[in-house]
Amino acid sequence: MTAPSPLLECRQLRLQAGQRVLIDALDWHVNQGELWCVLGANGVGKSTLLYSLAGLRPMAQGRIEIAGRALDEWSLAALAHQRGLMQQQQADAFSASALEAVLVGRTPHRVAATWDAAEDIEVARHALASVGMQDFAGADILQLSGGERQRIALATLLAQAPAIMLLDEPTSHQDVAQQLRMMRLLGRLADQHAVVVTCHDINLAARFATHVLLLAPGGVRSGVSGSVLTTANLSEAYGCTFEMVETADHRRGFVAS
Repeated sequence: MTAPSPLLECRQLRLQAGQRVLIDALDWHVNQGELWCVLGANGVGKSTLLYSLAGLRPMAQGRIEIAGRALDEWSLAALAHQRGLMQQQQADAFSASALEAVLVGRTPHRVAATWDAAEDIEVARHALASVGMQDFAGADILQLSGGERQRIALATLLAQAPAIMLLDEPTSHQDVAQQLRMMRLLGRLADQHAVVVTCHDINLAARFATHVLLLAPGGVRSGVSGSVLTTANLSEAYGCTFEMVETADHRRGFVAS
């Protein structure tokens, strides 16, 4: 029996910023049930990779496939069911309620319909509750804090419910408690989706990611979290020394020096 295609696959992918090569000859695949954290130093290409996977940034070379089909073979309407992107920063041009913002995520599910159905509103309210923002449904998004607006963006992605969820630094504006809640939620989402998250916090990745893609000037390391997150690999990627420590609850952690 032929094995099913990965939900997301890169073949010999090259990404550039101008003439500078960020990622070269990347072979990588992501399956449902996996929570991937993309790690690496500033400027190494983490966000560029995410936007390329979403089809919003051109490749220099190679191929990106979703469910066995090249990215450019999908219609935009069909692609909206397959992948969704949560950006790190939200650019809001005008006032809207948090509920209205989340309902934007339901657009791919409204077939030949103009207005939101009762089902769409129910899904959006459930998404707000999932990120702890149910009491902010009527709040103006222009009046929210950065962390609150980021959680509304995550709720919008939940309402869209694509097979592949791409999130750019989803914990960057969150306090410690919210970071933990968000990563636990992403872990649960990975049961039914493929989840790819760019991240700066190595210890959050070590705690929650099933898999890690570590981008480094000398090459790319990818695989199960425990095999990629080693002091040697991290030192190569970040250019400083790392020590592995064990927390009080017997989890692995890393300290840089």
